[in-house]
Amino acid sequence: MFKKQKLGLTILLIIISTCIIGTIIYTIIDNRRFIIVEEKIRIGRLPASFDGFKILQISDLHEAYFGEHQADLAEAINTIDYDMIAFTGDMNNEKSNVNPEQSSRAILDLIDGIDNKDAMFWVDGNWGPFTISTICGIFSGTLTPIGKTLQERGMVLLTQPVPITRGEDRIWITPVLSKSSFNAYQEKLNNQSMGINSTEQKALFRAIAAYQQINDNGEVKLVLNHYPFPTNLTASQIETHQHLDYDLILAGHYHGGQIRLPFIGALYIPSYNTENNNTGLFPDQNDVKGLSYFGETPQYISAGMGSSNVLPLLNFRLFNTPEINLITLTGVN
Repeated sequence: MFKKQKLGLTILLIIISTCIIGTIIYTIIDNRRFIIVEEKIRIGRLPASFDGFKILQISDLHEAYFGEHQADLAEAINTIDYDMIAFTGDMNNEKSNVNPEQSSRAILDLIDGIDNKDAMFWVDGNWGPFTISTICGIFSGTLTPIGKTLQERGMVLLTQPVPITRGEDRIWITPVLSKSSFNAYQEKLNNQSMGINSTEQKALFRAIAAYQQINDNGEVKLVLNHYPFPTNLTASQIETHQHLDYDLILAGHYHGGQIRLPFIGALYIPSYNTENNNTGLFPDQNDVKGLSYFGETPQYISAGMGSSNVLPLLNFRLFNTPEINLITLTGVN
């Protein structure tokens, strides 16, 4: 009996060890490859000239490399037919701009390897590189050195709404703009809590003007934001923010959960989109990645490419293959 128990235990340990070693090997390989995830999203008022408009989204690189000097990733991108690229934040593993040129090498190598740079748009994340250096938000347009470097490479730093035109039609690529924020800005201006003609005052005026320019103008608006919008708000809660009439939100930040389990999915996302407004433990899997909705507005969340080092021992993706995303807009059912 004892020999049978010992044999059974030995077999169990072999199975467990094999599973652990197999998972480690798979994870190492999986973190070095990537997939292209495609999604078609319907926008009711999309002009016919923009039907089939393709957006390549790259998010949360976190200094990850795919081939020497990003050769594998760049080669794949160069085979894709797209109309614009959306970079939605967190390309570095630094929360400061202490060594931006060094820590930004991965994203700069990628940009250098991309052939089609006609329409590249950038928004900052909560990790670097940070392209805007200002106390009053993105609207002053005060660039950091890395921001200037990206701009020289053809990147559009999204500090104001930017139109893309086809014939007489146009759609807008915009940062987050909401009337509630600008009401607070206006209160600051009215209280004269900042200097007349100061950089901050001028920036707030530009922000208000940008909102007023395209609010409810009947044209399509695509917002790029690193952080996903909460999906558990009621219609009245959404209305209090008085966002622009967005037609599509593109975001990242969640890494698809980074650590995922088969048949379960993500165990955690860095989100406050929960009933207790505390953490993103055991999130609704529909909100982790892919297509969800902010009210009636479609929101596409990329699972991204890299992993953050906020917990060094968990600086990897588990059962979560890195991805870039190709989103096709259509105005028909």
